[in-house]
Amino acid sequence: MSTPDEGADPVADHAAEYAACRARFRAVLADVDDAAASSVVVPTCPAWTVHDLVAHVTGIAAAIVARDNPPPGDNQAWVDAQVAVRREVPLADILDEWDEAGPTFDALLGRKPKAFGGLLYDAVAHEHDLRGALDRPGARDSGGIDISNAILVSLVRGDLATHGPVPGTLRLVAGGRSWELGQGAPVAALDTSAFELMRLLGSRRSRAQVLAAGWDGDPEPFLAALAHMPLPPADIIE
Repeated sequence: MSTPDEGADPVADHAAEYAACRARFRAVLADVDDAAASSVVVPTCPAWTVHDLVAHVTGIAAAIVARDNPPPGDNQAWVDAQVAVRREVPLADILDEWDEAGPTFDALLGRKPKAFGGLLYDAVAHEHDLRGALDRPGARDSGGIDISNAILVSLVRGDLATHGPVPGTLRLVAGGRSWELGQGAPVAALDTSAFELMRLLGSRRSRAQVLAAGWDGDPEPFLAALAHMPLPPADIIE
């Protein structure tokens, strides 16, 4: 049986972290015009431009505040619609829409972090997708990254259970926290930064990058549980 997480989920203010992430989006985009936003492709989300990515995070918050909740099961069409409906809307107006919906959405996160915490991770992940697209790194020590890692590790734990018994224990260490996943003797361990763990567990690293991340031991038996989306075919350098 897995040992309890040595770093249990921190008592974090999900509402404050989401609001801070939203503010960082606006700061990063302060001098980006509509032409650039509509032409710069996001390498970690290659189907989207910068404009599409901002439309996505705004659209999700606005829809949920309006109680247009995602349908059960496959909600990709719902997600795509949030982007499509804003495709001709100026970037500044989309950011204003996000700020308008933001306080209500922040409060929802604060009241129901377990139900909506995944959307904080979504926003934080896309913040760094945006930063990568514009070559503007920063905010790699935010509280949102710590919360995101707790969410992602929980997904890995569930995936390990779904994929059946694994030949031992996986240990992850990042940002002063550690987790042991699986059962049995240690097989692989990774000690890295909180930012790198979030990007690796968030499928923002190629398979080659995952394998070369600095493991102690062999991570191969755990790879299926570490990736929740298709991994990028080429290395992502941030």
